[in-house]
Amino acid sequence: MFRLNNLSIKRRLTLIIMAISSISVLITVLAISIIGVYNIRNNLIGELDVSASIVGDRNTAALVFEDNQRADENLNVFAVKQTIVQACLFNKDGAFFARYTNKIFGEKIKCPNNVGQWKHIKNNHVEIMKPILKNEELVGYIYLESTLEEVEKYIEKQFAVAFTIVVAGLLISYLLAINLQRSISRPILSLADTAKEVSAHKNYSIRAAVLGDNKNDFNNELVILTNSFNEMLSEIDARNAQLKKQYDELEKAKDAAENANRAKSQFLANISHELRTPLNAVIGFSSILMNQLFGPLGDGKYLEYAKDINESGAHLLDIINDILDLSKAEAGKLVLSYEEVHIGKAINKCITIITERAQRGGVSVTSDIPKMFPPLVVDRLRFIQIVLNILSNAVKFTHEGGKVHIAVRGKEEGGEFKEFMVMISDTGIGMTKEDIVYAFKSFGQVDSGLNRKYEGTGLGLPLTKKLMELHNGSIHIDSELGKGTLVTLTFPATPPVGTFVS
Repeated sequence: MFRLNNLSIKRRLTLIIMAISSISVLITVLAISIIGVYNIRNNLIGELDVSASIVGDRNTAALVFEDNQRADENLNVFAVKQTIVQACLFNKDGAFFARYTNKIFGEKIKCPNNVGQWKHIKNNHVEIMKPILKNEELVGYIYLESTLEEVEKYIEKQFAVAFTIVVAGLLISYLLAINLQRSISRPILSLADTAKEVSAHKNYSIRAAVLGDNKNDFNNELVILTNSFNEMLSEIDARNAQLKKQYDELEKAKDAAENANRAKSQFLANISHELRTPLNAVIGFSSILMNQLFGPLGDGKYLEYAKDINESGAHLLDIINDILDLSKAEAGKLVLSYEEVHIGKAINKCITIITERAQRGGVSVTSDIPKMFPPLVVDRLRFIQIVLNILSNAVKFTHEGGKVHIAVRGKEEGGEFKEFMVMISDTGIGMTKEDIVYAFKSFGQVDSGLNRKYEGTGLGLPLTKKLMELHNGSIHIDSELGKGTLVTLTFPATPPVGTFVS
């Protein structure tokens, strides 16, 4: 079956048709031969039985008058038939009376000892024993033995005829199979060739030839298959054209979006630069007023206002700096300056910066930093900015009495550090999975109502993610609403290949 499956459909159909035809011919010839052998054997036995009856009747007088010579003459009539092996006569008492023996078989054969009425077929011989009656009175018995030579000759002749018929049948079956399989294989092979051509050239406008009459062959499955195949190609061709059109439209939309994004980034960069100059002046002059460098301001309200102006200006400058950094990162213009950084010192600096704010909110900040860690190769300012952004969020979204914890761990392979992980956890308000996805979008904030409880621009996490990607690192957030958040910052131990380290 496995080899048959590997053959082409033409050969398979040819072999199937030939096999069915050959089996049919063989079964027919075999059936005819068996019936013929059965009939000829029965006819031979019937003729032998009739011959025994006739010759037995002719020997009635010889048996009655015990005329052995006449009995021998009567039995010699079997000499004309070469298949008779021997003929024996017995008197009514079962005693041997006369015999005919075919010289071909010699004198070794003997008449049977048991008399009666019986019939045996053994060793290709037929034996018949019959009583001889006169006026319904037993006068003796006749025994005939004959070969089945005629049956054997019939079988030999029948075998030759059967062989000739089978060979002729195979030849005719092959010729018929060649012609019949074409009507089936040609449409299928045409479909296969069309499918190969379509696959090779990706041309779905090609159609398979319909081998038949579409109007009259509604019940021809191959015509239906070919038409269905062509309809499928038409649908694929139409769908491809539609997809190409949609792809072109998407490409145009993508180009427009990229152009708009570049324009937005350029605008944000330009406006940020334009805003920083007057803001620096506002911050500088408010600082002079706060420090009263040119004398007392008089009323204490002026000093309070000057402090508010200074803090608001500094906050606005931080926002503008974040916008400028994010714009540069999205435009691919933010360049990192790698150097060896002591992780503990850098993180402690971030904790120092955030401590005052944490104390005002009643939040405790703790750390767990191993002392023996090797230096981390990163951009020092950006590393501090990343950690400070996450720490600020942790403190901001943690209620009074809550905790913020920062830990550093390393991943070793073969005695060398491969990664450093900075993990910042808090007991704050937490987020859902949907909130986390939204928080990573630029200007995206989970609490985005007009009366937000927590202030912010929504730039912290998107900018942090960009800075982590520039470091070939990653940021991962695990959070549960109402239970807190864990942010894992993963930095590679070495900078990208070809990076200059100061």
